[in-house]
Amino acid sequence: MLNIKPGFRKKRKTMSQTIIAASFLCIVVSVTIAVIAITYFTFHLVLEEKGESRVDVLQQISDSNTINRMNMVNVMNMVYDDFYSVLTAAVSDQTNTEIDHMLDSTDTLLEHIGMDFTIDIVMNDHREFTTDEDKSNIESLQSTYWYIRHYSGETDTSWNLRFWDVNDISTYGLSYGRTVYDLDGLPIGVIVITTEHEALFRTFQELVRNGARVYILDQNGIIICHTNAQRVGNWMTSMDAFEKEYGYNSYRIIQRGDENVILANYHDVDSGWIFVEEQNIDSLLQEGIMVIWRCLTVVVLGCLLAGTLAYLRVRRVTRALVEFTDQISNMPADRLSDLPLNEEYEETFVLGSTFNGMIHRIRDLIEDIRIREAEKQRTEYDFLQAQINPHFLNNTLLAVKSLIAMGQADRASRMMNQLVELLHIPSTPEIQFVTLEEELHLVRNYISIMNCRTEKDVDFFCEIAEKMFSIPVPRMILQPIVGNSFFHGFAERDEGCKIWMRAGFRGNALYIEVIDNGEGITEKRLAEVSSGNYRSDRLHHGIGLKNVQKRLRIIYGGNSGVRVKSELGKFTSVTVTMDHYRELKHVIKKIPDAVKEAEYEDNGS
Repeated sequence: MLNIKPGFRKKRKTMSQTIIAASFLCIVVSVTIAVIAITYFTFHLVLEEKGESRVDVLQQISDSNTINRMNMVNVMNMVYDDFYSVLTAAVSDQTNTEIDHMLDSTDTLLEHIGMDFTIDIVMNDHREFTTDEDKSNIESLQSTYWYIRHYSGETDTSWNLRFWDVNDISTYGLSYGRTVYDLDGLPIGVIVITTEHEALFRTFQELVRNGARVYILDQNGIIICHTNAQRVGNWMTSMDAFEKEYGYNSYRIIQRGDENVILANYHDVDSGWIFVEEQNIDSLLQEGIMVIWRCLTVVVLGCLLAGTLAYLRVRRVTRALVEFTDQISNMPADRLSDLPLNEEYEETFVLGSTFNGMIHRIRDLIEDIRIREAEKQRTEYDFLQAQINPHFLNNTLLAVKSLIAMGQADRASRMMNQLVELLHIPSTPEIQFVTLEEELHLVRNYISIMNCRTEKDVDFFCEIAEKMFSIPVPRMILQPIVGNSFFHGFAERDEGCKIWMRAGFRGNALYIEVIDNGEGITEKRLAEVSSGNYRSDRLHHGIGLKNVQKRLRIIYGGNSGVRVKSELGKFTSVTVTMDHYRELKHVIKKIPDAVKEAEYEDNGS
């Protein structure tokens, strides 16, 4: 097949899956945008319009009250100035009669100029004076908290919206009080002016009927009007705190218990009063949610319809590409053939034509690569093999020359004899393989030569069964490894040096292991050697393990190579692996049955 094996194939999405995912994503994005937009316009704009309208209503209430409030202040100033001397005079029947007479005169004057005000004077010594025939007005006044503040001198002036029946406009009255102080600055009474303001109260009453909670705060944060009469006269908050939390002439959505409330307020700069309305907007929110749900349903249905139509159309267009992909994926890799051309779409025709042209080119390239690779491997192997013998011979002859120069003729003679014995093994590149017995003979001679060169008495222990001696192995594959034992493992050691060698099969792979009891290798150096990323610090170790590694991979492929294990100060083990050994018939003509039974066991030491 042209694609990779099913067991290792990465699962990929089909074009249909991608189209469905893209359509679904478009639907999700569209619905999300619709929800955000609908929510914004439904809640933000509706609530903003609602909040601004409530602020406007409160402003109208404040404006309608401004003129009346100014008149009440002017009347209070007049009454206070006229009555102050008699109120602070000694208490007597004459004084009380004079106060009554002055109240009648003032009431007549106010009626004459069109002001329907009621004047109440309550002294701390329990004297009471009023222009109203109904004494219950004074009795209700004395039971309020805001009157007590005047009585104690806690406040100088105050405003209060007084009513006896919330549903009866005629019982509403706006009161303005002012504390009377004696010459020593002690509170002695309070003057209260009350007026009917039907327009203000009618608006107030309409708000109450709509379920709103309305109240007015004076400049000190005192509740002068509230739909709950029991709250009137109580201190609620400071102006700074109210402005910081809610802001002036604005609205906010807040939580009051389990209700969502829109709190709107208007701040009258002249009087310092704040007109506040709290209205439940849960019903408004419910209506908004229903609008969102209906709009969302329409949007989702529209997106589903559009996505379905888009999918059907795109699927028809991509069907030709899917068929083209199936034909390619079902094509065997070793039997590439031309594909039939689909001329329905320009893109599929160009792809098919290009693919067929590529198939022809691939066939030519595969044949060319096969020829070149075979030649390259042969040339590389010859080069790697040719590196070993000259290197070894050069070092050995230099050692013989040095021994002769130092007058050690006997040692030089023994080394030359070993070298002559070693040279009995053919050294031409055409002979690539020798029996394991011949390779071991070379290793023994090499160890003898190195013992002469280094004056070390290295013992060699061959633990390989004789039944394996006849199997062929690459020539000079073990000598570089044994050389590393001399040049590295025994570099700082002269006595007790030992080398072991053993071999065996595991499956189709042949393993040959060389172990020495030398210095070992540090973990850092071992990691460098295992990765092949190392540089030798000795002149004679430039090609050893790398050369063997490359030769094994060229000949056997697979997992062939060299594996090094070591423990510093104890041992070093080098395992040569020849993968697919039994399968390479062109290398191994015949393996005796006895040899097949020799199994390799890696004990790592």
